[in-house]
Parts: sequence; structure tokens; C-alpha cells
Amino acid sequence: MNHYPHHIGDFRSATRHLTFVERALYRELLDLYYDTERPLNADLQKLARLVLAQGEEQCEALSGVLDEFFVLQDDGWHNDRCDAEIEAYRGKVQSASAAGKKSAEARRSKASERSGRSSARKDIPSSGGGAPGGDGGVAQEHKQSSSDNATTVERPLNDGATNQNQNQYVKETSSPKAQSADDDVPQHVGDWVAVFGSEFGVEVSPTNRQDRQKFWPLATSWVASGVSVGQMRRACSKARAEAREGIAYLPAYLDRVLASQSAAAAAPVETVWQKAARERVEAGAPFAAAANPSTGDSVIDGFAFFDSAAAAHGRRLEVSQ
Repeated sequence: MNHYPHHIGDFRSATRHLTFVERALYRELLDLYYDTERPLNADLQKLARLVLAQGEEQCEALSGVLDEFFVLQDDGWHNDRCDAEIEAYRGKVQSASAAGKKSAEARRSKASERSGRSSARKDIPSSGGGAPGGDGGVAQEHKQSSSDNATTVERPLNDGATNQNQNQYVKETSSPKAQSADDDVPQHVGDWVAVFGSEFGVEVSPTNRQDRQKFWPLATSWVASGVSVGQMRRACSKARAEAREGIAYLPAYLDRVLASQSAAAAAPVETVWQKAARERVEAGAPFAAAANPSTGDSVIDGFAFFDSAAAAHGRRLEVSQ
């Protein structure tokens, strides 16, 4: 492969904890993986020479990157995403090869048919200029032959790699974005970047400083809290249904909606009896304050006052008994 899709957001979010040397080695390993289209060499010394890792410090960094992002198997170091991209690329090559062979076979078949019709015309004796079956028949045959030549067929496969980048670019820019399931829980900031771009129409550029300052802290908190795509969709529906004015920045607005929903879910549930008691106490609180002026303090919470009064009454009953 001389081209592979590099998702900037995914790469940056997955490697922010690495050192400069470790990130550089990771890119070298990916380039080598896609260039050779096979797993990386299991021999660490040979692999270090291939990615230009020199010295004990860089070799240790290489070993750490391999342990974190690759899996050692019998045939070498594997990476799931690299294997999937290579398999998809090989599938496209095979499809293009089959289409090229089919197109070439169709052209050969039509050329054979035209050759047969030409031989048949030579065996037909020529008649008068304007007589039926004369030049008019030849003209009609020529018209049919021209129509055959104008038939559109698929372009044959180009054995070179000239069109590989072009084909992949068209696919990436024209195909619809995949929708995430409700129970999907993004594990990286880059995942939330993709979700907001495909789901809510909010394009976040990892290379834009303002986008990083606004979006990254929000997405980091969602990853830490385990917010799912379904929760974000419901928060977005609630926000757009209840908003009384335009939403300046949707991610920040949705973060506030999620926070309010979490607070409401964490609040203790008041029973019917507790609610009725609280309403009666709140209605009688001013009279209770007037009936007990000995404390010298204003009674703010009527429910607390009656509760303490009931407790004191219980103690008096115990003493009298």
C-alpha cells in the first residue's frame, strides 16, 4: 500500500500520553506495517533497525509502543486496525481486477461479433444504388456497428498504483458516515469528535486551537463519566425541544443538560407521605413560629421545627412514665 487513511483525531487522542520519541516510533511502525502489508517482525533488534530506533533509550521506547498498541502472535506483531485496513484494500484490488477481466472479455466478445458480421456482408452480392437491400442495408449495418463501438464498458484495471489514492479519497468523502448505536460509550476524545460531526452536525477540527480549547475539556469529562451516545442524543433532543433561544455552542449546552439530568437522578425521591407532611408543615410554619417565641430566633424551616418539637414531646412522655 502506498496510501492509508490517517485519522488525526483518533491518533492524537490515543497518543497524547506518549513522548515525542514514542509518537514518532509509532508512526514509523504504522508506515512499515502498511508498506509491507504484513505484521511487524517479532525480532526487536531487526525491527529497531527498520524504524531507525538507535540506542537503549529509543529501543525501550519502541518496546513500550509495541506492548501498548500491538499484539505479538506467531507471525509477528499485529495491530487490529492495520489488519482491517489492509484486508479492505485487498478486497478493493480483487474487485477491480475482476471488473477489469470482465470488461476485457466483453470487448473481445463484441469484437468477435463485429468480425462475424463483416464477413457475412462480404458474402452478400451488391445490388443497385437505390434498390431495397442495397446501400441502405450497408448503411444500417454501419450504424449498428458504430452503436456497438460507442457502448460504454468499465475501465480495465490499471496494474499501477496511480488511481489508488483517488479511489480511496472519493470513497471517504462521498460515503455516508456510520451511525453509532445508543449503547456505544466513546473511549477517546476523537470518538466524540466523530459523533458530533455525524450525529449533530458540529464539525470539530483537532488542528483548530479554539475548537480544542472548547471541546476537549467537555469530551474528556464525558469519557471519564462513561457517557453513552444514546444519552447524548436524548440530551440533544431535550435541549432543542426546550431551548427558548438559539444555542450558541451545542456541546457546552448539552454538557449542562447532562449535568442537570445527573443531579436530578441523584436527588432523593420524596414519598407521597413525605410530600403531604412537608406541605402541611410549610402551610403551618408561620403559626408555629408565633406560638413558640421563647427561642428568640425566627423559625425558617417549619418541617424541622415540628420534627424537633415531636422529638421533645416524646422525651417528655418517657420522663413522665
